[in-house]
Amino acid sequence: TQSTWGDAPGSPRRNIFSFYAPGQGAVDSPYSLSPVGADSQRLLQSPRRAARKIARTPFKVLDAPNLKDDFYLNLVDWSSSNVLAVGLNSCVYLWSACTSKVTKLCDLGGSDIVTSVSWIPRGPLLAIGGSNGEVQIWDAVKCKLVRHLRGH
Repeated sequence: TQSTWGDAPGSPRRNIFSFYAPGQGAVDSPYSLSPVGADSQRLLQSPRRAARKIARTPFKVLDAPNLKDDFYLNLVDWSSSNVLAVGLNSCVYLWSACTSKVTKLCDLGGSDIVTSVSWIPRGPLLAIGGSNGEVQIWDAVKCKLVRHLRGH
């Protein structure tokens, strides 16, 4: 047998240079200096999802007259059942994304202005806060007031 570089005469041939494919070898080693674990590296090296295509033109435009431009107001909220609640002045309107139907839920009346709308995580209940410090809980399916909380 002929001796190759790095082999002693009479010893079996061995490859002193080795190549580790991504996801093999040193990544799984407990002596790796990488702060990223083997499972995380496999996840990072997995193929990415295709980018979403977002239309440049809107498919639906909702008109919202009297929408207050105030950072501290929460006048828009999206429900888990695909209904958008919008507070406009003293009224709250609901827009269903499934049917494109607009419904006037309530009018606080007087000088009271809607300052916040918020859906419960699951279900048809909507909390509406007013500028007078009162909170009203409405059932959006029945369009009925469920509870009126004063002093909040």
